[in-house]
Amino acid sequence: MSRGPLRSKGENNVVKERAGAIRSTLGRPSKRRRGERFAAPLPNSVPARWRCLESNIAVGVAPLRNLTGDDDQQRLTEAFIDDLVAELVQRGRGFSLQRLDGDPVTLHRGPGAGERDLHYVVTGSAQRGGPDMLRVNVRIIEGASSEYLWARRYELSTQDPAPVQMKIIRRISRELHVLLLQQEICRARLEAEAEPELYECLSSAAAALDRELRQDNTAEAQRWFLAALGDDPRSVEALAGVARTCQELVSNPWWGDPTAAAVAADIGREVVAIALALAPGAADAHCIQGMLFSAAGQLDDATDAFERALALDQELAIAHGFAGYNAAFRGSAGDTLPAIERAMRLNRTERRHSIWFFFGGFAELLVGRTEAALVLLEKSLERNPSYGSAQLFLMAALSLSGRRGEAAKVAQSFRAQYPRCPSGAIQRLWLSRSASATYRAQILPVFERIRELGVAI
Repeated sequence: MSRGPLRSKGENNVVKERAGAIRSTLGRPSKRRRGERFAAPLPNSVPARWRCLESNIAVGVAPLRNLTGDDDQQRLTEAFIDDLVAELVQRGRGFSLQRLDGDPVTLHRGPGAGERDLHYVVTGSAQRGGPDMLRVNVRIIEGASSEYLWARRYELSTQDPAPVQMKIIRRISRELHVLLLQQEICRARLEAEAEPELYECLSSAAAALDRELRQDNTAEAQRWFLAALGDDPRSVEALAGVARTCQELVSNPWWGDPTAAAVAADIGREVVAIALALAPGAADAHCIQGMLFSAAGQLDDATDAFERALALDQELAIAHGFAGYNAAFRGSAGDTLPAIERAMRLNRTERRHSIWFFFGGFAELLVGRTEAALVLLEKSLERNPSYGSAQLFLMAALSLSGRRGEAAKVAQSFRAQYPRCPSGAIQRLWLSRSASATYRAQILPVFERIRELGVAI
């Protein structure tokens, strides 16, 4: 990953306040003399320990107090809370939610109250604003101390409240995800045997990502990126790096359970948005945002994000490669291989070539060029024998070519390597994400071959 700008001239108050809040929580790390080496690596006793997925914060949502005295507005405030809870259930898989009935100030139960204590409480009030306007004050408070962690005031129309209401809800979701990330940054720093500095952490993360695409390498990179944020919470490269590791977990669902992939998608989406708020011109971050959009089935948004990345950096190989892969899901698999060839000319990294060969083989299989697909998928696995995606589509290509014995061996290897591949994960990643009639007609026969080989999709 090329390094994006670490500061933006137009940093807004939101970013400044969040960065300040993270630094306040973490404290300013002590600096070592230039050239003094990092004493020990971050612990890696568990090969695939997903640091940013280990927290599960308890969040209470209190009623929005109606200070207008108008019963009609009471219905509006209740609908707001209903929508907020629904949003957090859908997009906040790292939260344990509890809907509250009373005043959040009375929730603090004191020391020894047990594990059911709330980490954070979302609360607020609504009062009259201008004509046909409602002024909504929303806050996030710490459950233990009732200290305000974040607060905002919004004006919304009583005639058409939905646009601003959704803006408020999405903002609350982002703030809670930042608090979740903040908790993991603290843990990463506590586990380090020495105070890691930014450049050391980023260098170690890049080294882990340059190795084979495997869960232990990606998990190691994630821990280094979190440690980097402990040194500089506004490091765009570290924020984008955390998002990228989340995207890799989402795109390899056999690495973890469905909840882990869902939480990774939530955190990745929010973290890369913060990176882009800090540095709108960071091409890498736009590309990672596109990768997350594509994995979530937001294919048009992904296309726009890849175009933004390439407008900023025409030589960004990863943007060319993933834009080509995304094109296949939109029913334009013929555009994939030329994009992959551009990516490979721009980036000759061996590790990345495994992914590019897979993308090309996947697209060639969709358009019926099975023999060409076989060559590309086998090249992908030559470079990374554990690459699950290439194994899946190689077994389908072998079966379509009449080489069922070889296909069965690949299927057996996949099942042995990933015995806990979540049911439905493969379908979500390669079928549900696209509504294109062309793509679905291409992928369904491939899925049928995989299913016939005894792999649960």
